[in-house]
Amino acid sequence: MTDLLQRASRDLAPDVHALVAGGLERGQVRRRRRLAMTSVAASTAVVLLTVGGVELVGAGHVGTRGIAPANPSTDSDASRSADPTQPAGPTRSPERGPVRPVELAVTTAQVPETFASLQPGAVSDPSPRSGPDSAPVVDFTWQEFGVRVGLTPDDYLDGHRVPDPARRCAEQEGKDRCRPRADGTVVARSSGTSPEVDGGTSERSVTVFRPDGWDVLVMVYNGPGKEGPPTAAEPPLSLSQLQRIASSDAWFR
Repeated sequence: MTDLLQRASRDLAPDVHALVAGGLERGQVRRRRRLAMTSVAASTAVVLLTVGGVELVGAGHVGTRGIAPANPSTDSDASRSADPTQPAGPTRSPERGPVRPVELAVTTAQVPETFASLQPGAVSDPSPRSGPDSAPVVDFTWQEFGVRVGLTPDDYLDGHRVPDPARRCAEQEGKDRCRPRADGTVVARSSGTSPEVDGGTSERSVTVFRPDGWDVLVMVYNGPGKEGPPTAAEPPLSLSQLQRIASSDAWFR
């Protein structure tokens, strides 16, 4: 029996070298699996971060936190200025450099002939009420239609200077009627009938408010004067013609 057990034991002796080699191989396999899983997890994290970054930038408008513009006020101003529905704001004169002072080039008596040089036609002498030479408001006829030309400084109304032509226009004509131009002037145009009944006298007028402190009014009636009677259905000169005459530098030097 003893001999039988010893022989069985010898046959069951473990192969130490084989066991050690197998253990090492299994350990290497497990390490490779762990490294592979770690690499996959890291790659997944990078992908998630990248996708998350895209979500933050691309979907910021739906509630996720995006990147604020470097200068929000500039962007806002640009969008407002490009949006035609935004109000234009109060009328202001265009920004310009220093204004060259001018003085009148005409006297009261010379106003009708200066008008005729700009719009050819027969003119009368000024009415007796016209003047003074320092700020002439002159009534006369052109082609037998009544005309008034006013050349007045910015302190004409109450003795206080109002250098800004846009302010003068707004105070005298109402802001909605004032139109600034690139040359620094502000123009107001109007037309109407007085009295507003059949047979009333119609008039058209343009006033150019100049940045040098002068205002030029040109008005024409559809008859010999404000009191009528009308001799035509409409005044003989258009608003554009009146504006050209009022904008002329022939009145100043």
